[in-house]
Parts: sequence; structure tokens; C-alpha cells
Amino acid sequence: MKNSLPLGVLIGLFFPLVAYLLTVYTEVQAAYFVEKPIAIYVMAAVINLGIFRFSYRAGKDVFAKGILMITFLAMLFLVFGTGLKV
Repeated sequence: MKNSLPLGVLIGLFFPLVAYLLTVYTEVQAAYFVEKPIAIYVMAAVINLGIFRFSYRAGKDVFAKGILMITFLAMLFLVFGTGLKV
């Protein structure tokens, strides 16, 4: 895997995008996480942070920075864009 920022951003976008699609277009949120509206997004952030940790320890620091950047941007968008209260 290459050590590039754009690749890190693309990989980092995958899980928040999957979380968004699961929340909007399926009933997973209503079926499993009734009282926790951001649970799927939190799981996507945890997965991204796990990927960040392993890629940073493997010496792919630029790739890891791309993942971390998109994870924080996605969570900021979630909080401010959707009006969720933390």
C-alpha cells in the first residue's frame, strides 16, 4: 500500500460513507440502535482510528494522516451538519 495522503483520504471515506448509507437507506439504525442515533457513525470512526493506528505503526504516516483527517472531518460534519447533540 502506498504512503499517500489521497489514498488515506479515500480509504478513510469508506466507513463513514457506509455508515451514512446504512443509516439513510436501511432500517439498521431503527432495528438495533433505537436509543443511540449516532452509534453507526461512532463504529465507523472507531474502525478508521484502528486503521490509523496500524498504518501509523507500520510507517505509513502520510497515509495515516489522511485517514485521521477525514475521520475528524466526518465527525465534525455529523455534529454540526445534522444538529446532533453530543
